[in-house]
Amino acid sequence: VVVGGGPNGLAAAVRLARAGVRVTVLEAAGEIGGGARSGEAIVPGLLHDHCSAIHPMTIGSPFLRGLGLERFGLEFRLPEIDCAHPLADGTAGVLHRSVAATADGLGGVDGRRWRQLFEGPVAGYDRLADDLMGPLLRLPRHPVRLARFGAPALLPATAVARAFSGERARALFGGAAAHAFQPLDRPLSAAVGLGLLTAGHRYGWAVAVGGSGAITRALAALLTELGGVIETGVPVRSADRLPPADLVLYDLAPGAVAAVLGDRLPPRTARAYRRFRHGPGAFKVDFAVAGGVPWTAEPARRAGTVHLGGSFAELAAAERDVTAGRMPERPFVLVGQQYLCP
Repeated sequence: VVVGGGPNGLAAAVRLARAGVRVTVLEAAGEIGGGARSGEAIVPGLLHDHCSAIHPMTIGSPFLRGLGLERFGLEFRLPEIDCAHPLADGTAGVLHRSVAATADGLGGVDGRRWRQLFEGPVAGYDRLADDLMGPLLRLPRHPVRLARFGAPALLPATAVARAFSGERARALFGGAAAHAFQPLDRPLSAAVGLGLLTAGHRYGWAVAVGGSGAITRALAALLTELGGVIETGVPVRSADRLPPADLVLYDLAPGAVAAVLGDRLPPRTARAYRRFRHGPGAFKVDFAVAGGVPWTAEPARRAGTVHLGGSFAELAAAERDVTAGRMPERPFVLVGQQYLCP
């Protein structure tokens, strides 16, 4: 039994079903998908993603790529420009799928340093992906390659940003690193930025045709084909109410797991789950803009993702404020322009 029909729960159910295990997914909401859902929010026929929208890691996932989800209608498309980070002077750091094109746009020393930082990891990304996305507590399959990628990933994002002399390169890297939602001067804060940018250079920052809900629908269709069962509208408030099962997996927040399992959890684990601190929240708003957003920086008009946060220093200040519980004067904003993926 898998409790929770979000993308992780569905992926776990598919993995078990492919191994011949009988699986039932129980989802409290009226529909599955969790953060990977889509629906009409403003204009009839215009889809908006509920949460996840751009999928730089999904399209290159070794697990998902091996499922053949295209048989169930899943299709990814790419924008002309993956990401743009506009600056106050009207220029922008621009992320292309090509490392060379991105480096050429940055020019000079920063272009050479961008190549040095990303050409090797991008070339070996498919071999590295298993180690990056697999369980943490295991021996890596490619330890040397992982170590080469991991050396700069261990650094604070501020240290990596100092390798660049111009603001476009710094801001472009900083906008990706800010996805970690933690201060950019902390160790390991460079890791998320390096991972997202490397994946983008290898596969692009793709979107699912029909919205992120198409990923959920394809996983559900595969699970059903394998004999799995999905039940919606089934809130699980106590483990005593679960059907008999050899294994129960929970795709829930730690506090919810503690509430469901009660005294079945060891006391130390229960305390840790109940005290779990969630990261900073994000506020999402949907717009329908006739003719698209008239960005001053022209590359942003062709980019599937636009990062609004100003210079790297402004990004770092905003992340510090968020972590301290203060509303930033200029909060970091992620803009998804999925309609630009033809």
